[in-house]
Amino acid sequence: MTDRLPKSLRESPLFLTARASQALTQHCRDALAQAGFEDVGAPDLAVLGALEGLDHGENPSKLAKALRYEKSSLTPILVRLREAGLVAQVKDPKDARALRITITKKGSKRRKEAEAVIEAATEALLRDVPKKVLRHHAEFCEALLLAVERGEKA
Repeated sequence: MTDRLPKSLRESPLFLTARASQALTQHCRDALAQAGFEDVGAPDLAVLGALEGLDHGENPSKLAKALRYEKSSLTPILVRLREAGLVAQVKDPKDARALRITITKKGSKRRKEAEAVIEAATEALLRDVPKKVLRHHAEFCEALLLAVERGEKA
């Protein structure tokens, strides 16, 4: 499919990474919908995953930074998750004026169920992709994220 694209796009990390991400996201979104998870998407699962195991939750600003989300993008996700009973807003135990977001038992259960669907869908999609290619892809993504972090600190 990419062989019909100009060489500049076939060799563009930005274009290829974005296109692959969109395709994988759509594949997982379809799998989630087929399994009855229309209410939980990749951004929601990222938030729930980031909150999992944090006994006292997380400050929304720190959560946005950790996930690399804009605060304005995170707010509607948190509202939706809170309305669904998947997260709760609690007072910070160290500062009663501050709020923290925590995952609920329902949220934890829903995350695990949805992630199992995504894992199965991803495994089926990538079944024929050599393990070596997947390792290189993971290394590329890690290197890219580290380079971005270094650039932000410079």
